[in-house]
Amino acid sequence: MKLLLLGLIFLVFFTCVEKSFAIENNSEIEYNILPNKIHEHDTVILELFTTVQRQVQLEKINNLKVESHDKSIIDVVDTQEIHDYKTIVKLDARKEGETQLYVYVEGSKLLEIPIIVYGNNLPRHISLDIFPDMLNIAKNNQGIVTVVLTNENGIPVKADKDYLVKISYSKSGIISLSDSNIIISKGEFSSKQIITGMKDGIVTITAKTDDLETSELVTVEKNPKRTIEIVVVPEIVTSSKSSNTHLIAQLFSDGKLIEATSDITIHFKISSDSELVNTSKESDALTRIGYFQIKKGQTWGETTFSIQKGMENTYTVTATSQDPLVVVEKTFQTMNSEAYDDKEIKFYPLSSLANGNEQLIGVIYLEDANGHPVIANRDIIIPFSTSDKSIHIETAIVKKGTDSTLVYGDVGYFVPLDSEIAPQIQNFKPISLNIQGFNRDEVSLKTHLVSNTIQNNEERWITVYMESSDGNLFKFPEISQIQISDSKNFQIDKSKMQIFPYFILIPVRALDAGEEDVTLNIGEFETVISLTSTSSKPDSLKLDYSDNLFNGVKDTFAIQILNSQGLPIEANEDIEVQIFSSDPTVINFPNKVIIPKNSSFVKLEITPKMPGKADVSLVSAGLPIDSEEITVEEATPSIQISSENIVNEGDSFIVSIQAKQNGMPLQNAHINWELEGGITTISDQKTGPTGEAIASVIATSKDAVKIIASIDNGPIQSAFASKIVKVNATTQDISEESTKSFKKPEMGGFDPVLIVIPALIGGVVIFMKKKKQSNLISKNIVIRKYVKFLIKNLKFT
Repeated sequence: MKLLLLGLIFLVFFTCVEKSFAIENNSEIEYNILPNKIHEHDTVILELFTTVQRQVQLEKINNLKVESHDKSIIDVVDTQEIHDYKTIVKLDARKEGETQLYVYVEGSKLLEIPIIVYGNNLPRHISLDIFPDMLNIAKNNQGIVTVVLTNENGIPVKADKDYLVKISYSKSGIISLSDSNIIISKGEFSSKQIITGMKDGIVTITAKTDDLETSELVTVEKNPKRTIEIVVVPEIVTSSKSSNTHLIAQLFSDGKLIEATSDITIHFKISSDSELVNTSKESDALTRIGYFQIKKGQTWGETTFSIQKGMENTYTVTATSQDPLVVVEKTFQTMNSEAYDDKEIKFYPLSSLANGNEQLIGVIYLEDANGHPVIANRDIIIPFSTSDKSIHIETAIVKKGTDSTLVYGDVGYFVPLDSEIAPQIQNFKPISLNIQGFNRDEVSLKTHLVSNTIQNNEERWITVYMESSDGNLFKFPEISQIQISDSKNFQIDKSKMQIFPYFILIPVRALDAGEEDVTLNIGEFETVISLTSTSSKPDSLKLDYSDNLFNGVKDTFAIQILNSQGLPIEANEDIEVQIFSSDPTVINFPNKVIIPKNSSFVKLEITPKMPGKADVSLVSAGLPIDSEEITVEEATPSIQISSENIVNEGDSFIVSIQAKQNGMPLQNAHINWELEGGITTISDQKTGPTGEAIASVIATSKDAVKIIASIDNGPIQSAFASKIVKVNATTQDISEESTKSFKKPEMGGFDPVLIVIPALIGGVVIFMKKKKQSNLISKNIVIRKYVKFLIKNLKFT
């Protein structure tokens, strides 16, 4: 008996302490902001309440404090206790920006609430958009610098006044701009100008107004290391007075043909071995020295020279240039021959670059079967056939009395799949040309915009360009054939295109709000750009309210106007909104409300009438209908009492209650116990995680024990239930039978249970008040079962 009693005392003590802490640790603070999206200069409300396992607790939070991290963006006005279970905090949105609110509650962890305040889309920042941000002197050395006004979120916005922007750069001589001072006029969002790379280096460009400033880096790549190679064709030259020899130079970098970025002058000198021994002797060459050029944009340059008749010797051509600094030599031989024929025709091919420009394909020359030079005895016309339609070779003509001619052609913009060509001469085998550049599938069509989102009736510029597989810009092959698909929301004016060697600027204007894909084609290349047009005018209505609404509990609703981006905006005039409820018996609204001028929302206080669902629709002229399905929950909980139906006088028995709200266990609810004909020895003061509370009752009446249990969580969450447990009258025989099995202990004539148990409960209360909260893990379910077992088997007679 003593062991049972001591075990009961220990378990009751442990259960009470452990249960109390488990309930406190399960609660969480939740919040709701009305309206959900905050506009600067608005006063909005923050609702704070508690939940346990996502179930709303209809009781207020004590000792709550709210602070703003940045009061210049949003500030706490006051805290009000006017709601039945929520704490209402008024917030003043002072300017657009992002910050946080901190909610402090004693005994709970800090709650951080992210806040975004949207503004009137006024310029808050300035940004630089540079395309491309890497210039290349050897290829594309031009770009576009766009100065853009943006809001707090980086979205381009129109200027509210004229903005004078001064542009500077950290180093001189690397780049040049068309103007160092630009004006972004009122109503515009940007201004653009051309940037040109002058020499290699990295430079910082800075754009600055009176109170806005930004900087970006631009890299100008230097010319790659270049070299020049020369050839003399034919290598054996006849010393006939009619003979002309071709001296050809080509520009290379890392073994690949490249275009000259400026005219390159090549000086040459012809000398023979005998001249090197006796420098006083005059040269046999008719053209002893001279120069020629590789023109800008070309990969080659050429000239001709001739040798005095009758001279046979070995000669050396020395070619030099300053930029690049190159000295190259080539030897050739002359032969005293003046044979005439038209039978043996030779072709010397040269490397070509697929850049769309005219190329020097090679040299046609005549020789006999012994490899000796021959003079044409007639005009020899030589057409060419090609294996790829992108290759076009001009017909070559070897004039009568000459021994050679140059062959020109165009190999297109891309390396062909088959590069064979053949002079249309009997028994002449096809020749495969060395064509350098990019294959067609290594090039793609792309676009660049400062922003894909365009305000209605605003003009932007689309930058269209081609990019090769090495990441560099690629010259357009067919500029005149650019095609743009029709668009409903956007006007694209090709007549105002600005064409540059490596990109095209095309103006686009938004006609109406919406999203649309626009397709651009240049030759066989295609790209799709997704454009979005937005309007600063009201585009939609939004009804904001708490996720949990209860019948009989007044709550706040907010009707807000949004633009096409879903952002709050101020009304330019009063906006009338009609409200319709599909079931006014569940929730009803006023027939109409007014969103006042210069505000983004209107606030309503509505009390739902009964549990259920209703569709609520907002209707306003010129705006789409907004409909919401609103669910109202039951605030009044239900209680069910369970216990023995019949007990004996003096018996101790367990009474349990099950509390639910909307079919879910009601946790952490305060319980009041009232008994007639019995006393409690142990009782839960709050419901546990399963919505259950228990009490141990001793029957003191001879007739019945009336049990009344009630929940009192304020006026909106109260309920009660009762049960009568019958008590049987005991007889001498029964008492004697009970005595045999169990003898009630006495202390001075009193039942010790009636003394020990109340004293124990009082001790636990005192202990709980002194003890701080801990992180004990609740084992209530197991302990409750053990307590029930002990008390049920502890019979008092």
